[in-house]
Amino acid sequence: MSDRRLKVFHAVAKQLSFTKAAESLHMTQPAVTFQVRQLEEYFNTRLFDRTHNKVNLTPAGQKVYEFADRIFDLYDEMENSVRELTGEISGALTIGASTTIAEYMLPTLLGQFKASFPDINIRLKVSNTEGIVSMVEHNVIDLGVVEATVSNKNLIVEVCHDDQLVVVTPPSHELAKKKGPVKPKDIKPFPFICREEGSGTREVITEYFKENGITPGEMDFCLELGSPEALKGAVEAGMGISILSRSTIAKELKLGTLVEIQLDPPLSRPFSFVRQRQKFRVRVMEELLDFAKAYCQSNP
Repeated sequence: MSDRRLKVFHAVAKQLSFTKAAESLHMTQPAVTFQVRQLEEYFNTRLFDRTHNKVNLTPAGQKVYEFADRIFDLYDEMENSVRELTGEISGALTIGASTTIAEYMLPTLLGQFKASFPDINIRLKVSNTEGIVSMVEHNVIDLGVVEATVSNKNLIVEVCHDDQLVVVTPPSHELAKKKGPVKPKDIKPFPFICREEGSGTREVITEYFKENGITPGEMDFCLELGSPEALKGAVEAGMGISILSRSTIAKELKLGTLVEIQLDPPLSRPFSFVRQRQKFRVRVMEELLDFAKAYCQSNP
């Protein structure tokens, strides 16, 4: 049996999508389909049910997937053991990060890491927190970095950084003229721009308002946007105010296009590493985690 066929099957089984598997493997979809059919011919049975535009594993496919998981974990363990003997640190990792982290924290961190370990290849996938946690759960990525609480007990969650959130307004806004911090009730009367459902930032802000006696229904949510950049542009245009990570607004504060206002009580949220509890940890993962923890300690 060809390793290539099993790897292609494994990618489709993890994502239950021929299209997504093709993208992750940098193959065409017909090539992925061909490899899976070759494996099905080898076993003389169907491994996937394809009905109503959905892909599901057959009982035989589930069995092959379980064995493939174990086989590739053993491959990783073998490679890691040999590299520890030779002292070589190389390999590949796929990291997933929520939007804020991917845009404002990871570029510098990964740039410094790559300079220290040039033989390690890093692939980055970007989604909101909900999407990244799902990718970790389904073994699509090796490590996730997210900006909200993760409740899945099958995952290991390690806080790497505390991120402060602040109110952002245009310089001419009424709240910008107010001295000192603002309370949640001071924000309620104004049009508020928020992130999309599933965003870690939105989840943290919604919970903050609830803890301070304000339900989502009492807020004047005027816009829902999918990235910090879009959100900042809308605030600059005077369409509303928002709450954003301080790490995302350094350029705008310097240019004077936005004003930051502290919250009372203060609001912060953890940036956390998320990974599978049972997954074998390869040497490159250990090196990245150690490097990232040291980076976060030196850049509080």
